[in-house]
Amino acid sequence: MAELLTTLRQEYMAAMKAHDTLKKGVLSLLTSALSLAEKEKGEPLTHDEELTYIQRELKQTKETLQMTPEDRLDLRQEAQAKIDLLESYLPHQLTADEIKQAIEEVMNSQGLEPVKRSQGVIMKTLMATYKGQLDGKLVNQILSGILH
Repeated sequence: MAELLTTLRQEYMAAMKAHDTLKKGVLSLLTSALSLAEKEKGEPLTHDEELTYIQRELKQTKETLQMTPEDRLDLRQEAQAKIDLLESYLPHQLTADEIKQAIEEVMNSQGLEPVKRSQGVIMKTLMATYKGQLDGKLVNQILSGILH
């Protein structure tokens, strides 16, 4: 069994004992998704595969937060708490400045010009190098500002 899945199950039990319904719900969702993926694969998931599932759930929750009306503070707070919890299981996420620096490093190391046709190569390299540490949407926004 994968290490993260074991940790999630232990924390789920602790959340049940503490009557923390939000944490219990999020952890239940994650453990179910990871367990199902593991069964479908027929072997334990790699750490990167586990992170992919957490990132997918994080992305969906962020989209939900964006679609939630401003006047529904209760739902917005719940979604933000869920985002904070999900992020706690991911490696350090790069900031916009760190992403810009990483883009410049990739461009310099591969001799790429700051043109739109370089975007695919840069994205592919960044996503592979910083797996689990980047929000693809943010990288794309930053790249759009740099490339012409």
